[in-house]
Amino acid sequence: SLSMGYTDKFKTRLDEAKERADEILKKTPATSQVFVVDSAEPGVPVPLSPAAARKRIEGLALRAAQPRSLNAAVGQAYAAVADSDRPRHEVYILTDLAGSSWEKGRPVEGLDKIKEVKAGVGTYILRLTPKEAHDIAVVEAEPSESVATQGETVEIKAIVRSRGPALERVVEFYLDDVPKGKQPVALPANGETTVRFTTPKLDPSVPLHQGFVRVRGAPDPMSFDDVRYFTFKVQPAMKVLVVSDLEIDAEFVADALDPGSALLPPGAPRTCQVERVRPEQFAARARDSLRTFTCVFLLNVTQLAEADWGRLNDYVREGGGVVIGLGDRCRPENYNGPVAAQLVPAAPSKVQDPKAETVFGKVSDFNHPLFNRYSKQLDAVLSQVPISHYWSVTPPEGSRTLLTYSDGAPALVERVFQGVKTGRALLWTTPLARRADRKSPAAWNEFPQYWPFLAIQLQTVAYLAGIAAERLNFEAGQDVVLAIDPTRRFKNYVVQGPDAKTTDRLTPEATSDALVIVTPQPVGQWKVTASGPEGAVATLGFSVNPPLAETQLVPLEARDLDALFGKNNYHLADDPESLNRAITRGRVGHEIFPWLMALILVVVTAENFLANTFYSEGGARSATVAA
Repeated sequence: SLSMGYTDKFKTRLDEAKERADEILKKTPATSQVFVVDSAEPGVPVPLSPAAARKRIEGLALRAAQPRSLNAAVGQAYAAVADSDRPRHEVYILTDLAGSSWEKGRPVEGLDKIKEVKAGVGTYILRLTPKEAHDIAVVEAEPSESVATQGETVEIKAIVRSRGPALERVVEFYLDDVPKGKQPVALPANGETTVRFTTPKLDPSVPLHQGFVRVRGAPDPMSFDDVRYFTFKVQPAMKVLVVSDLEIDAEFVADALDPGSALLPPGAPRTCQVERVRPEQFAARARDSLRTFTCVFLLNVTQLAEADWGRLNDYVREGGGVVIGLGDRCRPENYNGPVAAQLVPAAPSKVQDPKAETVFGKVSDFNHPLFNRYSKQLDAVLSQVPISHYWSVTPPEGSRTLLTYSDGAPALVERVFQGVKTGRALLWTTPLARRADRKSPAAWNEFPQYWPFLAIQLQTVAYLAGIAAERLNFEAGQDVVLAIDPTRRFKNYVVQGPDAKTTDRLTPEATSDALVIVTPQPVGQWKVTASGPEGAVATLGFSVNPPLAETQLVPLEARDLDALFGKNNYHLADDPESLNRAITRGRVGHEIFPWLMALILVVVTAENFLANTFYSEGGARSATVAA
């Protein structure tokens, strides 16, 4: 783990751990068995000589992430020593007691194994931690959008966190390796500060940008978290077609998606270009013209001709998106017609006028891209939105209710159409509009008056465009999944890491909708070059950062160790001297047979040499088991 690079008194924790392990191995008889267990590498450890183990330990290096917890690594160590026929069995764990490296909710593995060892297994934990840990870390550097709009600017939000006394530093912002800004910051003691940068207007000819935010100043004990990387894509503004009988029924959606430069906050991008039409204008459009639109909103439209429903059907099945907002003008027989029913997510039947006050109810899945960005706040606000009328609907098999009213009736229903590119249709059973006159027959709700209306409409377009869940920034140890544009398929993808040495060539299946890079380790900017027939090429990319958990500096406490190993089943030491005392106490009963030990060299020592996270979360660590 990178955090074992924490430097104290001109020495990293990894250096100190290597020294302590070397001292123990020097005292281990040459004919002893030594097992080196690396939690980052699966497989059964093989016995080594102490000399070979020392060389292996000397070559251990920091890793950005580990795929398994120390609970599993310790279990592998226990299994190795328990199977040995030597009379003395000892496990040494050299660690900074990083809480994130362990699964604190369950005991370490292998405890049942060591219970079978008649002579017992001694577990010795040598704590490698400075008395006071200090660190300055960039814990967030996120673009406001993973897919930005050409010609607009993007805000980069950075959070710098300090553990230790108050101090001052300079935060720098780079885009495509070019410095774009810097700000002095005053960091409070054991606190954090938010810094915001804005990119220049994005060049339409550059489809991908990569950058980083870093903190500069006096040397920091943990340098790996002084910088955080990010990647975002650039595309043209998404075109949205809004169809309505009345201007007012399109007004609120259009203003939410495309408010115009006069209403946008300074620096806010214009992500959508909205075109409003009447049903008769929609009918006059050529079928192929719909392909230029990310999605189509059908808002309180009385009816469409069968041919128009057919065009929408084709559009969605080719990967388009349709949003239907029912209202007082809608004729259910038209929406339930044979062609319309193939598209509409639920069949409307009757207008409901609940006597009791009705509001929005439950979101069925806060992981859904429409809701996951604001999951903590949505529930409370949606439950305040007055609803006076809605259509009762019957969702067909395969449709999914995403949001209900407080009486349990469907408010938002989704229908998905699988194909070369996935198409989607969304149905709101109450209008996406309001009336100032609450006595108007068209006054069905006050939804546009509440901020979730704006948030959900913006997320709707991104979701239907297939970019709402697109992710380009990852932590080491996570699988990277990059979307493949089904309209531009390439045969080969060359993946190159930030060190220019990590290169891989991938050839996904022709029908794959994603390129998967399994757990890339090197931290920094990654490039993916796609190539196809006739010299066609495209550039993709992503960023890999150290696990955020490694900056949190939260160590295990005594009660945590008791839960992991069992009370009185381990010895905790803070330095070589206290470790020697613990070993002496733990070996009581063995010293009466010194001749046997000297003759047979019965030293079974399991050293979990843990290159682990310094007070971090989530990463498993390498373990050396000497036996």
